Amino acid sequence: MKNTLFILAFSFSLFSLNSCNDSTVAKSNGSSSVLLPKISGAAGEILVVMDNFNWKNKSGDLIRETLEQEYPALTQPEPIFDISQIPAGAFDGPFKFHRTIIRVDVGSEIKESTIKYGEDMWATPQLVITIDAPDSYALESLILREKENILQNILKYDRKRLQDLYNQSKDAKIKEVLNNFNVSMAIPRGYNIDFSNHEFASVSIETPKTSQVIFIYQYPHKGESDFKTSMIVEKRNEFLKKYTVGTRTDSYLTTAEIFQPQTYDIQFEGKEIVELRGWWEMYNGFMGGPFISHTMLDKKRNMIVVADAYVYYPNNKKRNMMRQLEAIVYSMRFLSK
Repeated sequence: MKNTLFILAFSFSLFSLNSCNDSTVAKSNGSSSVLLPKISGAAGEILVVMDNFNWKNKSGDLIRETLEQEYPALTQPEPIFDISQIPAGAFDGPFKFHRTIIRVDVGSEIKESTIKYGEDMWATPQLVITIDAPDSYALESLILREKENILQNILKYDRKRLQDLYNQSKDAKIKEVLNNFNVSMAIPRGYNIDFSNHEFASVSIETPKTSQVIFIYQYPHKGESDFKTSMIVEKRNEFLKKYTVGTRTDSYLTTAEIFQPQTYDIQFEGKEIVELRGWWEMYNGFMGGPFISHTMLDKKRNMIVVADAYVYYPNNKKRNMMRQLEAIVYSMRFLSK
């Protein structure tokens, strides 16, 4: 069964995303401008500013259950986000520069339960979610109703942060490779071209202990069956067997059968995408790890185009490395020409 994941469109007028860069950004504040510092906090970390009573009760439970649920398809369990909580009285100084902040205010003077999304209040590129409620029961009801929106908005903002940063340092040679597939992607400098021909390309960034690899491949569209999970996996294995080689004789990458890939139908910017998350392994070898792929139809050329990315980092946490690759995969767009 496919899970259907609809990427939520941002309808908030105040939610205009800015680019990440290395300098401070001038933010207009009436007649003056304020230079905002860069955000602080580790990748994947959220600061919750909330009174201890509600944090230790149902409302806090809902926030934790939503944001600390398991990141999909990792080989070792990790939460989607790491959460730190402080009461409002401690929210000052460096805390205000945190990358993602959820501020919760509960009081009888509040007449209506609301949730607002803002950016760059004290730092850049910063996401601030403000939740107001007149009492604990109203707070619980609001969070229960909006928890999925909260999660998706944070995920999208985190992804956009990375994409803006990566778009500032694209490699011209990688751009030429992507042109052969009629796509653009936010692949930053530092990635190397491993192989490229008319149907398959591989770029990667390697360290002595880690690998982050992105494959782009294409094949003629034959019908709706191209978007079935079984066909996507079959084509994936076909290309990996043909173009990846391990150190042992007759070894190559393939999709691990021990973990059933998770498939999502995504509607994103007017395009239909099939997202696959699963595990890869080395046939006739001992390597493995998580991967994510997006399968799209280039209607003008009648070609299926796939962006596929994996991490190799044995016995270590992989969430943040996968999130980097996820941002790149989600950035794939067909060229307008």
